[in-house]
Amino acid sequence: MNLVGRIFIILILVASVFFMAVAMAVYATHKNWRDAVVAPDVGLQARLDKARADNKAQADEAAKVKQQYEADKAAKDKILAKATTELNVAQTELKTLQAKETDLEKSERQAVAAMNATQASATIDHKELQGQRTAGEEARKDRDAHFKEVVRLTDKLHEAENEKELLRKRTDDLAKDVAKADQVLRRFGYDKNKDYSNVPPTVDGVVTATVGSGLVEISIGSDEGLMKGHKLEVYRLGGGQNAYVGRIEVVRTEPSRAVCRIDPKFQNSSMMVGDRVASKIE
Repeated sequence: MNLVGRIFIILILVASVFFMAVAMAVYATHKNWRDAVVAPDVGLQARLDKARADNKAQADEAAKVKQQYEADKAAKDKILAKATTELNVAQTELKTLQAKETDLEKSERQAVAAMNATQASATIDHKELQGQRTAGEEARKDRDAHFKEVVRLTDKLHEAENEKELLRKRTDDLAKDVAKADQVLRRFGYDKNKDYSNVPPTVDGVVTATVGSGLVEISIGSDEGLMKGHKLEVYRLGGGQNAYVGRIEVVRTEPSRAVCRIDPKFQNSSMMVGDRVASKIE
């Protein structure tokens, strides 16, 4: 063996040692990514599932706050409208009774004047005089009765004013609650200037019948918050996975069911009884 052959042998030996060192370094730094994803509690999948659950809980809380705010606002408006109506009626009745009292006082003065004139006249008949006195007495009784009615209506007016003041305080409290609700809703991305009428609530149901003409019937309705125009997604469970079937639009609702039209632009396959229906697919 000559010198060149020996040199090649040495180079091959050095290269073998080098590549063996590289292979050992690569093996030492290798990471099992499957374990990192599926590991319980600390795996990426577990963390993703927990984040989704937290997000859903926060969305549900925001929906409850909004619903409570709407109910309180409607109740406040109803009570305030009722109190305002009763106050207006009481004020009208009070003005009417005051006008009647003025007329009665005028009639009484006229009766007293007529009685005095009758007494001054020697030719007046005693029966006519007695009649004038009786008329004056009845007028006074009538005036007293109307005065009592005025007092009653005045008390009622004061009660209405007190109730109005309580309603004003309740309105201020509701305004504070609304401000707090707005802060919570803004924290969850709610925009009060945005129209959410076409955004369906979070629902979960099934297809109960296919009625032909591109229509299907589902197991959820107006009791779950569905309205005409809401769009829902249909998927099918199989092999542990969700297979997207298509999109449907609500055309008619009843308390516990709804009829929907199939949107052909999003239809992947024919819809069947038992397919799942949701406002969105996770």
